[in-house]
Amino acid sequence: MKNKRAVAFAIAILAAACSTSPTSRSDEAIQISETGKVFTLSVPVSQLTMTLPRGNWFRKDKSALGGGTVNPRYFYFEDANEESLILSGWFEPDRLYSGSASKQWAKDAAALKKAAVPEAANVAYEKIGGWDTVMYDHLFDKGVSSHMRAHWVQAGTWIELHLSTTTRQSSAENRRKLKSLLRAIAVAQKGAGERRAAVAVLQAP
Repeated sequence: MKNKRAVAFAIAILAAACSTSPTSRSDEAIQISETGKVFTLSVPVSQLTMTLPRGNWFRKDKSALGGGTVNPRYFYFEDANEESLILSGWFEPDRLYSGSASKQWAKDAAALKKAAVPEAANVAYEKIGGWDTVMYDHLFDKGVSSHMRAHWVQAGTWIELHLSTTTRQSSAENRRKLKSLLRAIAVAQKGAGERRAAVAVLQAP
């Protein structure tokens, strides 16, 4: 099997290609702060914040990634200890969401079919807390690349996460890990003062 991080990285970039067009507005760009043992992510015009336990995650410089990652609301983390473990995603207005993980997957799967990766296998849907998820695998001769796309829609904002890992373990083992990581991520609505301060750009046509 190819270098595991290279495989995982390439597929993560393909997922980012489904993101929306860039914006030049500073209040629409992702802001990431690190405090204690957590990363806090948000976009100023969004009413939501997402909290990610720091663990072994480190931020990747997006300027070297290209493709859909140029979206200023896109974020990308890699695990310092596990070669292929990647977390990426973006904040978008909820009007861009297809309405369910299954409908969104139909759109995303069509884009993946055009790429030079094995066809997605073992597709499954599951509600995990407030997340609506789809899980799938890319099967290689000596390993499995397992993926989860998780969607959270609230207060005018759509958060999409893409968690992936490429290992020699089974799909079931990989998915247990991805589910555990997702359950540790918290999403909360900003306080009343922050909501009044936010400009409703995300709702604009």
